[in-house]
Amino acid sequence: MHVRFADIDDGFIKSQVENGFYTNETEVVRDAVRRLREENQARHNSFYEAVMKGDAAIERGETVPYSRALMEDMKTEAMKSAQHGETVKNPDVIPNDFKP
Repeated sequence: MHVRFADIDDGFIKSQVENGFYTNETEVVRDAVRRLREENQARHNSFYEAVMKGDAAIERGETVPYSRALMEDMKTEAMKSAQHGETVKNPDVIPNDFKP
């Protein structure tokens, strides 16, 4: 397999070896691929757990009908909590550009 990197990435890989973090460039790439694989697996596991949690809640009859108002309420509550430094129960509803 032959892989070409952008100059900035190539420079970064070489600097990792030069700074003694890795013994060669192949180790840098292998480590990066391993970390990506682990991150993907963690995201998959997290998604699977959320689906299983949702399925269990449905089986127990613990459901709330979806509505735009529900989502807006969740977003407003999460943003208020974030602004006060409190734990946010539903961080996924906060807009990406939100600054507490």
